[in-house]
Amino acid sequence: MFLIAVLALSVIAPAAAGAETTSPYAGLMSFQAIQGAEEPEEFSWEVKLDEGEELRLIDDTHAGVYWVETDTLAMSIVAQKAHDSEGSTVPTTVAVTQSNLITLTVHHRAGNPAAGGAPFRYPVTQGVGYEGGFQTIHISMPPTEQAPPAPQCTVPDLSGRTLQAARKMLDRAHCALGPIRGERSRGARVVRQYRAVGKSLPVGTEVGVKVLRP
Repeated sequence: MFLIAVLALSVIAPAAAGAETTSPYAGLMSFQAIQGAEEPEEFSWEVKLDEGEELRLIDDTHAGVYWVETDTLAMSIVAQKAHDSEGSTVPTTVAVTQSNLITLTVHHRAGNPAAGGAPFRYPVTQGVGYEGGFQTIHISMPPTEQAPPAPQCTVPDLSGRTLQAARKMLDRAHCALGPIRGERSRGARVVRQYRAVGKSLPVGTEVGVKVLRP
């Protein structure tokens, strides 16, 4: 765990620019947007060290100012993160290039290692990447179940049927037996019906018949 103390650092604007400033270091390695591959990758800052302090590299993304006498970390310096115009992270590293000089390298020329070296999209700016922009995702949904068709009365052919058989046929067809004309005696059969065979009608529609004995 790093100890953080506020120390005064003098900042040299990117070495390629050649301009210097004495504004105090505020914990960020600010650099101007990189507009193309021909622009520099390295940016340097001069660290103002007090007596008994030493600038050391910790790893490729961290450096620190140490109190030499106690060999303890006084302040940590973290490589500024960077991203391209599409949010892809651009790798950055830090190095101690002189006893009091820290250099940030923004590795924008080598391409995106996460995309097989594909070129970054300029400008490259400071800050954490948000990766990848927008994508269209297609999701397959199960087919919508359709309700079965509502039952209908489909008029059957009742010719030659007894009243009992005709009633059963009408029930199976979601119809009903309607008015009965003729001779309703034992063995009488349908000789005429008053709904057309095969006609589709609302459930429960009555079908009238005329019956006669053979």
